[in-house]
Amino acid sequence: MGGTGGRPGIPTTSVGGYGGGLGGTWGKAGRGLDAGAAGNQPPAAGQQTRGGPRAASADVGNRSPQVGGGVPLDAPRQEYRPPEHRQEAAGVRPKVRAASAATASAWDKPKPMPRAPPPGTTGHVKVARPKNATAAKPWGRESVGLNTTEFALSGQGLEAQREGGGPGGGAGGYSMGSRGPPPRAPASGGAPVPGFVPTHAVMPADSRDELAAMRAAGSGGALTDAHLMTLEDAIRDAVRMRRSVYEGSKEMLMRLFKSVDDGSGDVDVGEFVRVCEAVGVAVSTDEAHALFRRFGFDTVLPYERFAHQLLNQPARQLAEDMPVRKGAFIAGQNANFHGKILYRPCRKPVYTPSDWDPALAQRSAELPDARLVLEFVYGYQGKDNTAQNLFYTSENKVLYYTAGVGVVYQRSPVHHQYFFLGHDDDISALALCPAAVDLDGRQYPAKTLVATGQVTSVDHGPYICVWDSRTGSQPDGPPSASEVARIEFDKEASGFCALAFGPSGTRLAAVATDTYHTVYVYDWRKRRELFSGRGNMGDPPQVYGLEWNPYELTHQMPSGFLQFGKKHIKLWSGGDAGTSWSSKPLSFGRLPMQNVTSAQWLPPRASGGEQLIVAGTDDGQLYVFKGLAAVKAIAAHRPGPKQIMSDGHPAHNGVRGLRAAKGGSVLLSGGADGTVLQWDTSDGSIQEARFAGRAVQLKSPFGPGDRNVPAVRALDYSTDLDRIVVGTSNCDVCEVSDTTEETLMDGHAGDVWHCAFHPTKPNVFATVSDSGHVHLWDSAIRQMTHCAALGFKPRAVAFSEGALGAGGGCHVAVGGAKGHLKILDEGQNLRPIHEAKDSREGIADVKYSPGNRMLAAATYDTVIDLYSVERGYQRVSRCTGHSSTVRGVDWSSDASIVRSYSADYEQLFWNARTGKQITLPQRDVDFHTFTSVLGFHVMGVWPAEADGTDVNTVDRSRSRQLLVTADDFGMVKLFNYPCVVDDAPHRAYRGHSSHVMCVRFSCDDSIVCSTGGHDWAVFQFRLVHLDKAPPPPAEPATVWGPLDDSGRTFGYTKTPAKVGGLSPSAGTSLPPPSPPGGSLPSPPMSQSPVVHAAGYEPADVSPHVQPQLHGGFSPAPTAYVQGGMPPGDMPMAGPMQPGCGAPGVMGSPLQGMAHQGMMQQGISMPQHGMSPQHGMSPQQASYGAPGAMGMPPEAQQPHAFSGSGALYARGMAAGGGGSQQPLQQQGSWAAGGPPVNASVDSYHGYDTASEMGASQTLEQNPAPLRMNPDQSPGGF
Repeated sequence: MGGTGGRPGIPTTSVGGYGGGLGGTWGKAGRGLDAGAAGNQPPAAGQQTRGGPRAASADVGNRSPQVGGGVPLDAPRQEYRPPEHRQEAAGVRPKVRAASAATASAWDKPKPMPRAPPPGTTGHVKVARPKNATAAKPWGRESVGLNTTEFALSGQGLEAQREGGGPGGGAGGYSMGSRGPPPRAPASGGAPVPGFVPTHAVMPADSRDELAAMRAAGSGGALTDAHLMTLEDAIRDAVRMRRSVYEGSKEMLMRLFKSVDDGSGDVDVGEFVRVCEAVGVAVSTDEAHALFRRFGFDTVLPYERFAHQLLNQPARQLAEDMPVRKGAFIAGQNANFHGKILYRPCRKPVYTPSDWDPALAQRSAELPDARLVLEFVYGYQGKDNTAQNLFYTSENKVLYYTAGVGVVYQRSPVHHQYFFLGHDDDISALALCPAAVDLDGRQYPAKTLVATGQVTSVDHGPYICVWDSRTGSQPDGPPSASEVARIEFDKEASGFCALAFGPSGTRLAAVATDTYHTVYVYDWRKRRELFSGRGNMGDPPQVYGLEWNPYELTHQMPSGFLQFGKKHIKLWSGGDAGTSWSSKPLSFGRLPMQNVTSAQWLPPRASGGEQLIVAGTDDGQLYVFKGLAAVKAIAAHRPGPKQIMSDGHPAHNGVRGLRAAKGGSVLLSGGADGTVLQWDTSDGSIQEARFAGRAVQLKSPFGPGDRNVPAVRALDYSTDLDRIVVGTSNCDVCEVSDTTEETLMDGHAGDVWHCAFHPTKPNVFATVSDSGHVHLWDSAIRQMTHCAALGFKPRAVAFSEGALGAGGGCHVAVGGAKGHLKILDEGQNLRPIHEAKDSREGIADVKYSPGNRMLAAATYDTVIDLYSVERGYQRVSRCTGHSSTVRGVDWSSDASIVRSYSADYEQLFWNARTGKQITLPQRDVDFHTFTSVLGFHVMGVWPAEADGTDVNTVDRSRSRQLLVTADDFGMVKLFNYPCVVDDAPHRAYRGHSSHVMCVRFSCDDSIVCSTGGHDWAVFQFRLVHLDKAPPPPAEPATVWGPLDDSGRTFGYTKTPAKVGGLSPSAGTSLPPPSPPGGSLPSPPMSQSPVVHAAGYEPADVSPHVQPQLHGGFSPAPTAYVQGGMPPGDMPMAGPMQPGCGAPGVMGSPLQGMAHQGMMQQGISMPQHGMSPQHGMSPQQASYGAPGAMGMPPEAQQPHAFSGSGALYARGMAAGGGGSQQPLQQQGSWAAGGPPVNASVDSYHGYDTASEMGASQTLEQNPAPLRMNPDQSPGGF
C-alpha cells in the first residue's frame, strides 16, 4: 500500500492524503487524470514528484499505487476522461478518505452528481445548476439581467458555457480550471501567442455588453475615462476567468507578455493588442494607445507594471508613488501639496485633485462671505409638553416655542415669524406675563413679556430668559436683542417643566426637573430668589404645570398657585411678603386618583368668597375641587388612545387644554378627542352639559380618510379676535372660531429625517417624518402644499433631476426604515406609481442620477441598490463592499460613478453600469452633488475632539462656493468650499434641540433647509451674501538692501533705498521735527531716500520723539556719521534709549557694549562712544550711544552670540519708524533694535517664526565674532 494508508477491500479509485504520518488529513478527490507522463510507468530514479518526498501516491484509474512516488512535475496535464473510460459508474463521485484511516467515513458514501455525457457525444450537455455554481460572474455574486447560461462538464470541473459553444473554449465557452483551450490556428492581424487562441466570448456577459455599449456611445469621438475604465474591467475580468488553481491571474498574464517580449521588459501597441486578443478581449489600436497614456507611457508599456496595477490592487501603485501627508491643511501654512492625505476620521486616504490650487486653502481658512438668516420654523412643540405653551400676545400674535427657539407668529396675510434665539439648548417651559411691568424706567404692557426656561447643557446649568415678544431677535440683529433678564441655576436643577407669572407680573414661579421637582419663586426683576421648596419626589416629569390664582388682585383673594401632575394636585399659599410658602395637597375624595393634566381657577362667587378649582384628568373628565377636596367629576372628553409619555409610561393624553376666557365667564377645555368645548362658568361654577358656545371638532391635516384626529395639547383665547388658538399633537397650530377653522402653521407628527429640494423650483422642498407621511412645502408662502401617506416610516426622499411624470412633474422617491421604496408622481398629487422592497434593514439615502436614467438607494444592509428608471425602476445591479450601514450616495456629473460613505468612516466608489467597486482613486471625478461627510474637499468640517458620528451630513451649494453641515450638537454651520483646512472657520447657527439629520441648499442657493430629527422641526434659512471687505495692503517684499558708497553697510529691507554719496567723515543735519504726537513724515515715492553710513534714512530720525512711539524708538536730536559728538548731547538719565550708540556708527553687537560684556565673548571692541566722559553707565552703554545699535539686555548674555537667536536689522525706510529685518548672521542686532521691554517674536507684530525662512536661520552655532579695529563697524 505504500504511503497511501490503504487497506484491502477499498476500491483503488480512492485517493489518499499526504503520505507519511499525516494521519487524518483529507486528500483531494480524484479527477480522472493520468498521474504519469507515459502509461503506468513509475517515475525515473531521482525524478522529482509533486509534493516532494513526503507526497503520497495516488490511486487513479486502474493503476496500482506507486510506493514513495507521485506525479512527476514535468508530467503533462491530461484532459478530461469520462467515467466509463475509468471503469467507474457514471454520476458517482470518487471516494475520498483520510490518509491513515482504517475505517470508512461519511466521505466514502456515494454521492450523486450531474451525469457525464454518454460516449460519442459532445461535452456541452445541459445540466442543472448546482447551488455553488456561479453564472457569468467570477466572484460568486448574484447577477441581474444576464442571459441564459449553460453548465457543462468540460476540462477539470463544472464550467459555464454559452449555447452553441464547443467544449473547452471556442467561440462561446471558457474554462476556469484549465490553462486554456488547446492551441489552434493563429489569430489574424499578427503572430499568435503561443498556446492561446483568441476568443472574445471569454469575457463575462455584463463586461462584454458594457464594453460594446461604451464603444457604441463613443464611436467617432475621443475616448473617455469611463471608456478606458470599462476596458480595464473587461481585461481584468477576462484574465481572471482564465486563471486556474495552478496558475494565478498575474502569473498567466505575465507568461503571455513574456511570450511576445524581446527581452526588453515592455511591449509595443501591436504586441499588447495580440496579448489582449489571446486573453479574450479585442482592443483597437486607438484604445491601446489611450491605455498606454493612461498608465503614463507613449509607445511602449512595461508589462510588469501594467499587470501589477491591473490585478494587484490598482490603488497600491498610485499610493506608493505619491507623498503622504497626515491631517488636513493648517491655516496660514503652505498647502502646495499633491499626494495622499490621511486624516481623521476617514479610514481610507484621500487624494488631492490633479489641478489642486493651493490658493483655495487660503480661502478655506477664511469666514465665508455669506451668512444664514432664520426665516421660518415649521413645527410646534406638541409632543412632550406637559404645561401650557401657546398664548396670544397683546398684539394678537401667537406665541409658542419649538426646539430651542421662541417663536412669535404673525397671522395671515403677513404669515411671518420672528424669534428669540437666546437659548443654546431645548426650551422646556414657557409663560406669558399677564400684567404690565415697569423695569428700569421702561414700561412693558401686559402680555408682552415672555419667560422661557431651557434644560441644562454640557457647559452650564439651565437658565430662564425674560424677553420682549414685541421685538424678538431680529434676523439681522444679535441673538438676544430682546432679552431683558436672565436667571441662572446650577446644573443640579437639570431644567424646567413649568413656569408661571404671578398676577402682578413681578413674581415668577418655576418647577425644576430634578428629583425633588424643586419649586422656585423669584422676583425676576431683581433676580432674587424668594422661596424654594420640594414639589414632588420621583423621576421627572412628576409635575405637569403651574397655575397662579388670577383673581388675587381683582377679587382680593389669598395669594397662591396650583401645582399639578402625576397622581397629585397641590395648593401653594404664601404670605404678603412672598418669601414664605407652604403647600397643601388636594384630596381626590371618593373619585379615582388620576393624573391631573391641567387646572384652572374659576372666578369667586363673591369678593373674598368661595372659589372652585377645575382640573382636567387623563381619562377626559373634569374634576371640581371645593376647598381641599374633589366634590364631583364631569364627563367632558373621550380619553383617546394611549400614548407613551415623556417619562416612558403609557397613558391617555386627557384634557391638556384648560383656559379661562371672557373674563372668567367661559372655560375652554380641549381633549385628546380633538374637541374644544366652551363651558359656561359665569356664576363661578361649572355644570355638566352647560355650554356657552358650540363644540369645535378639529380635522386631521392628512385628509378626511385619516381617522387619527389630533389631540389638543394647549389652547388660548383672544378677546379682540374672538378666536381660539389650538396646538395639537401633530405639532400644528390652528385657529378656530364658532364657524371657521384655519391652520396657521403645519408641523410634523414624528421625527423629521430628511429633506430634498426641487431641481427647478427653488421654493419647493419635501420632507419625510416618522408619522409615515411625505410633505411638500412652498418656502415662498411658507405653507405645506401636499401631503401623502406612505404606509411605512420613511427615512430618505429625493426628487428626480427633471420632469418624468405624466403631468409634467418630477418623480419623488422615498426610502423606508424597513427597506420599502416608493415612487410618487409630483404632477399627479403624489400618486404612487411604483413600490419595491429589496432591502431588509432599511434605506438611508436615495438619489437620482443626472439625466434621470438611474436611481441609487443606500441601505442599512451595507449595499447600494441601483435601479433603472427607464425600465420601470427595475433593479439592475447591487454594489457590495461596505462593512457597515451606507449613510449616503452621490452621483458623478456624467452618471458613470457612484460615491458612497458608510457608518464605519469608509468611502468607496462604484461603476454605475456594472455595480463593481472602483479601487483606483477618483481624485479628478466631478460629482453632481456633494453630500458625503468624507473626502478631500470636506476635510475641515470636523471640529477638534470630534468623532466620526458628530457630522451627520453636508451639502455643497450649486455655485460650489459654500458648504453647509448638520451635526449632533444642534448646529447648522456654513463654510467656504472646498473646506480643506483643519477645523476651518465657519458661521454656526443654533436653534435645533436635537441631532440635525439633514441640511440642503435650494437649486438656486437662496434657501437652506435643515431637519431637526427628534425636535420635529424644519428650519428655513435665507442665504444673505455679504460685501467683501477690502483686502489689506500687501506687505512689501523683503529684499537685500543696497550697499553704501564704501561698500560696508548692508542688510535686508522691505524698502530698497538708493545709497547717497555721504562721506564717512561728513555730517548731516536732520529734517525739521514732526509735530508732537504726529506721525513720522514720508518722502515722496519719486525720491530716493538717502541712507546714512550708520544705517538711518533722514526721515527716520526726528528730535523730541517720545519713547512710546514706534515701540519706544527715541533717537537723539542729531544723527552723526562717524566722528565725535559733544558730551552734552548724550542722554544722561531716564529710560534706556534703544537708538543710542556710538556717534555715527551703525549699530552692531560690537558697538555700544560694556567692556565687561565684550570681553566675555572674546571680541575686540573699538572705542566708539564708550568713554566714561559721556556719562553713561555700563548698562546704558550696552544699549549704545545715538546712532548705534540698541541691544536688549538678554542679548548681552553669552548665548546671544552663539547663533541660537535670529538676526535682525532695522530697515529704516522713510517714515517707517524702525521695522525689524533679518540680517545674514545670527546673534546680533542692527541699528535701532527693540526696546528693553519688547519681545523679539512680537516686536512691531513681526512673527519671526513665519517670516524668516529656514535659509535665514543658522542651524549650528557660529564661531565667536571678532572685528578688526581698522574695519568699519558697519558690517562684518
